Amino acid sequence: MKIRWWIALLLLLNVITMAWQWDAFARWGWGPNVQREPERLQQQIKPEALKFTLPGQAGSASAPSAKPASK
Repeated sequence: MKIRWWIALLLLLNVITMAWQWDAFARWGWGPNVQREPERLQQQIKPEALKFTLPGQAGSASAPSAKPASK
């Protein structure tokens, strides 16, 4: 019987936490603390020069073709 109350309490706390993260309590001033720093985007140097590749594509796209060594 005791464990049912603990499970019910934990479920209730999880639902409250999820609602808090989704800003359900923001109108009363109980929203999550969201930190944003837009000035960091302005300080970037050449953000368009960043190239993102997947781990499997990194070796095949940029590596030159290997030629067998002749003896």
